[in-house]
Parts: sequence; C-alpha cells; structure tokens
Amino acid sequence: MSKLNKKLRFKKINLLFTRPMEDSKKLSKKLDSKKFNFFISPMLEIREVSYKYKNFTKCDLFLFTSKNGLRNFKHHKKESTTIVIGNGTLSEAKKMGLKNLINIDGNIEDLKKVVILELKNYSRILHPTSRTLNKNLSNFFKSIKCNYHPLICYSSEKKNTNPEVFENFFFSCKDGIITLFSKRTAMAFVKELNRFNLIDKCNQMKLLVLSKVIKEELTKQGLKNILITSKPNEESMINLINQISSQRSLIE
Repeated sequence: MSKLNKKLRFKKINLLFTRPMEDSKKLSKKLDSKKFNFFISPMLEIREVSYKYKNFTKCDLFLFTSKNGLRNFKHHKKESTTIVIGNGTLSEAKKMGLKNLINIDGNIEDLKKVVILELKNYSRILHPTSRTLNKNLSNFFKSIKCNYHPLICYSSEKKNTNPEVFENFFFSCKDGIITLFSKRTAMAFVKELNRFNLIDKCNQMKLLVLSKVIKEELTKQGLKNILITSKPNEESMINLINQISSQRSLIE
C-alpha cells in the first residue's frame, strides 16, 4: 500500500450505545463494523415485575410505548387492536404474532392525534409499562373521557451496568459518538459523567438524541454538541450516524 493510500485510509469512529444490551447489540449489527468501534454500556437495568392481570381482562385497546413493555407483558391477545410507538416496537410486536397493529411513527404527541380518531368515550385502554408512569398520557385520556389503565410489568432502574466500558470509551478517543434514546437514559448518563468527572471529555464528543426533550435535559447539565434525529426512531438515528461517518471520511 502506498503512503498516500495509508494516509487516506478510513479511521474507525468510536460509538457508545447506552440502550439495554439486547437492543444495543441489534443496533450495532445494522451498522458497518468496518467504520465503527462499538462500545456498549447500558444506562438502565430493565427487570420484569409481577402483576395481576385479572382486573384488566376486558379492554378495547392495548398500548405499547416501548419494546420493554411488549417483552415483559405476558397476556397478549393477538387479534386485539394494539397501538405501538415506533418501528422498533412495531417489529417486536410482529415477531410476537400480534396482528391488528396501529403504528405511530413519532412520539406521544403524534399518538394523541391518532388515538382521538380510534377511540370512543369510555373506551378502556391497557398500557403495560414501567414504574415510571406517564402523567401526560394519563391526563390526555382523562380529557377525552377514556378509561386509561397503566399496568406496571417492568422496572427501569438508572444503573450503569458496564462502567469499565463506559470509562474506556471516553479515554479511547477525543471525537466519538454517543447515542441516547430517552430522557431517562440521558439522566442516568449525566449522573455517570459526573461520577467519573467526564463532562469536559464528553463535550469533545457528538451526542445524538431522538428529541428536543432529551437535548434540553443534556443542555441544562452543561453538555454541548447535541444533534437531534429527523424522527424519534432508530432508523433516523442510524441515518444520522452514517451521515456523520460520511462527513468525516470526506474530511480525512
């Protein structure tokens, strides 16, 4: 190989995933391993929670706002109307054999617009979710006179389950990429930055987030270089990662 070719050879980008291990591994397989070094350090520990289902057997609609809700709920009715948020949750629902699916390719505000068209007064909605309840949703369903029932089927604890990988990422490069998919993940991430005194190092990196809400959570903690995906989903995150990779290869 000539000296010129060596100089132009692409340098791998270090990429930190902060989602649960299963989701992070799946995401890494959708990216080119020749272009990226993958670091997986989940910021949340997801655990199944036992629940009583008999009080909720009669419902008009199931609502899933995350894959964790789908995975930890054990009483799926394949023919029932089920609303999911995001293509990742939709894909998971299809794998489970759920058929009557309505996908919201967006966020909670987009969900509200669709739900108003689907529901009648006093409709019964069952929402398998975490212990961190969504007051926004609860107030919305109350305002349209629907019976909304959040069913806690999993817990989401803010915990860095791979701290060595977390530290190694920050000391392995000066210009890596960090992905954050939720506000709760961002809160846990900032806590770890402060614990390891890594705020300054983090400000040398690029932070990729799914929404303005997540960006605001990071900004108020003094973090910079934050980019928001075009849509709040995994596909848009992948597109943004690849876009940054292409820009760097052109520069180098």
